[in-house]
Amino acid sequence: MKKLLLLIFLISSIGGKAQQLSAEAKFGLVTVSTGSSDDAIYQIWGHTVLHLNDPVNGINECYDYGTFSFDQPGFVIKFLKGTLPYQMAKYDFQTFIDHYKYKENRSASEQILNLSEQQKQDLHQFLTKNYLPENREYKYRFFYYNCASRIRDILQEVCNDSLQFSPTLHADSTYRQWIDKYASKKKPWMNFGMSLAIGLPSDEKTKESGAMFLPDNLSVGFDSATIFQNGLKQPFVSVKIQHTLVEPPNVSSSLFSPFVVFAILFAFVAIYTFWQIKNGNKKILFDKIFFSILGIAGWFFLGLWLLTDHGVTERNMNVIWAFPLLFPLIFFIKNKVISKPLLWIYAILNFVLLMAWNFKPQGIPQCVIPIILSALIRVVFILKNYNGFKTNS
Repeated sequence: MKKLLLLIFLISSIGGKAQQLSAEAKFGLVTVSTGSSDDAIYQIWGHTVLHLNDPVNGINECYDYGTFSFDQPGFVIKFLKGTLPYQMAKYDFQTFIDHYKYKENRSASEQILNLSEQQKQDLHQFLTKNYLPENREYKYRFFYYNCASRIRDILQEVCNDSLQFSPTLHADSTYRQWIDKYASKKKPWMNFGMSLAIGLPSDEKTKESGAMFLPDNLSVGFDSATIFQNGLKQPFVSVKIQHTLVEPPNVSSSLFSPFVVFAILFAFVAIYTFWQIKNGNKKILFDKIFFSILGIAGWFFLGLWLLTDHGVTERNMNVIWAFPLLFPLIFFIKNKVISKPLLWIYAILNFVLLMAWNFKPQGIPQCVIPIILSALIRVVFILKNYNGFKTNS
C-alpha cells in the first residue's frame, strides 16, 4: 500500500513539474482580431493567448484561457446565473493560427515578452501546473476574470513588482463604454440587450488594469508597460510579429436599429392614443400587452440583479422603466384602488429619470427614451380613463 501511494505521489509530481526551457525559449502574447460571425457573438471582443516557442526542446504551443463546453450539464442555467466554468486549454501554435486565418478570417499578431530566464521558467511552471485537470477550470467573469485579464494576472504574479503598467492608460473609460465601442455598430441589438442587462458596476472607470479585460487593450497595455531587468527599466515588449493579416469585413449598418424601431413604436402609440381620445375609445388591450412586456423585462432584470453571480448585473436602474410590478398590475388595471397609486408612482419615477437623464449614474441606451415616452402616454391615457374622456364628439 505504501509503495502504491509513493508511486501515485511520484506520478503527480512529474505531471506538475515543467520541462526545463532552453535559453532560446520565448513567450509571446498573441492577439487575435475581432470577428464578424453572426453565430459566434464572442468574436466581437477578439481573443488572446500566451505562446511558448522553444525550438531546442521542440515546443511550439499556446495556452488559452477562453474555452468552455456547450456540453456542460445545465449549460444555459449556468450561463444565465454566471456560474459557467471556463477552462485553460493548450494547442499546437500553428494549428491555432491556421484556424483563425482560414476558418474565421481573423488576423493574429504577437508581442514577444521581455522576460528573464528565471521568469520564463516560472511562467512555464505556472502554466504547466495550471493545465493539470484539477486546476484547469476557473470562475469566469466577463469584466474581471476572462481570457485576457487572466493572462494579465498571471504575468503580474510571475513578474511581481518588476512589471509596471501605465497608470494613465484608458483611465477615463468605463466597462460599459468599452462594450459599446466594440458592439454598437457590429451587433446593435445584442449591444442594446447587453447594455440593459448590466447594472451600475459596469459604469465604473476601468483604469489601466481593468481595461485589459479586452484583448486589444491588453495588447496596448503590454506595449506601454515596462519591466525591470538587471536593475534597468526596459520595455516589456521586445519584438512584434504579424503572423497573419486579414482585411476586416465591412459592417453595414442596419436600417432597423433599436432607436429606429422604438421611435416607430412611439409614433404609433402617440397616433393611436390621439385617435382613441378623439373617438372616445377606452380599450386597453394594447396596454395589457405593452405593460406585460415591460413588467416581464423588469422581472428578468431583477432576476439578473438578485439571483445571479455575474458581478455586473446588480443595481440595474432599468427596473425604473421596466417596472416589475407592471406585470401583475396589468391584471388589476380597472381597480383604481390598486392600480392608480402604482401608475402615479411609475409615472413620477420615469419623469424624474428623463429629467435627470444626463446626470444619472448608470448608462442607459438613448433608444430607451421612446419606450419611456410611450409608456407615459399610455399611463396618462389609463388615468384619464378612470374619469371618462372629454371630447367634442
